[in-house]
Amino acid sequence: MSPAAPDPDTPPDAQPDPRAVRAAAANVAWCETVCRVHGTPGSLARGMWLAGGQPPTYYPDVVTLRPGTDAAEVARAVPHRDRASVKDSFGDVELGGLGFEVLFEAEWIWLEAGSPTAPTAPTGVSTPTTPTGVSGAAVTGPTWAEVADAAALGEWAAGSGQSGTFLPALLSDPAVRFLTAHAHGEVVGRAALCLGAGAVGVSNVWSGGPGVWATLGDEVARLFPGHPMAGYEQGADLAEAVATGFAPVGPLRVWVRC
Repeated sequence: MSPAAPDPDTPPDAQPDPRAVRAAAANVAWCETVCRVHGTPGSLARGMWLAGGQPPTYYPDVVTLRPGTDAAEVARAVPHRDRASVKDSFGDVELGGLGFEVLFEAEWIWLEAGSPTAPTAPTGVSTPTTPTGVSGAAVTGPTWAEVADAAALGEWAAGSGQSGTFLPALLSDPAVRFLTAHAHGEVVGRAALCLGAGAVGVSNVWSGGPGVWATLGDEVARLFPGHPMAGYEQGADLAEAVATGFAPVGPLRVWVRC
């Protein structure tokens, strides 16, 4: 899934950060991958990605891939189904008067390949150390392992609250990895990776202990060397990602049909 070219009708000062454009394209690659194994591969039309049928829970029906997409055109592309959704990748499509409401807002995040990650831990909390990270400096936190079989993927999916979403067929895709972080014999983190649009899309991150975000960058660098990381977060997870070295590069919104 290639990033959309800048819209020539959008003023230069209103163009989004190119990293946000690439992050959106990487996220669409992940949405397409998940939908494809459910038999609903998507398509590209008029600067949008359109799911080929009802997507799995938590996955969008439409994703905008360029800024300034016409709101009426976006609304027409969304199925007339309760809670059908739009990922407004640049936070600039106003659908409030067209039968939609905002589900949540978030921020695209980006980490260049080889960029340093920094350890984060609550004051006074001691954490185990791991080998040196992408910066060459020691970081603190858990160790990561890949999900290797259908049974383990079932546990991973159940832990993420998406048991019916992540099908075993995804394990045979070389661009996809499901990861689990462990510390002191306990699961303390999860993440899904998908290489697409020249970046590693990072999604479904759960941080249940210190150092999850700080060590995730090292694991991605090991699995997909030379590729930047992209994703989106909000709230405490956004703050933790930024504290470990990710750059916030632009807003997005998810709308649902009322």
